[in-house]
Amino acid sequence: AQVLSGGRGLGTFKNGFKGGVHMVTKPGQAREFAAAMLGNELVTKQAPNGIVCNKVLLMERMYMRREMYLSILMDRGSQGPLLVASP
Repeated sequence: AQVLSGGRGLGTFKNGFKGGVHMVTKPGQAREFAAAMLGNELVTKQAPNGIVCNKVLLMERMYMRREMYLSILMDRGSQGPLLVASP
C-alpha cells in the first residue's frame, strides 16, 4: 500500500485486511491483495483515523548474496567523521 504513513506493514485496513506490505509468489495473489487494499483505509499508529490507499507498488523480489553495513558517523572526540562497516 502506497500511503504516506509509517508502520504500513503492521497496519490494518478498515475492511479487516491485515497489513499494507505483503510478499506474494503468484500473479493471482498480487491481484487479490491489491483488490483488498485499493480504495480502503489503512489504519496505522501514525494515522489512527486511516488513510485511503489509492496505489499499490509491485516489485520483483531480489535475493541478496551478501549483506553489508556501512555508516558514516560524526565522532565528537576527534570532531571528525567516523566510518563504521561490517563485511
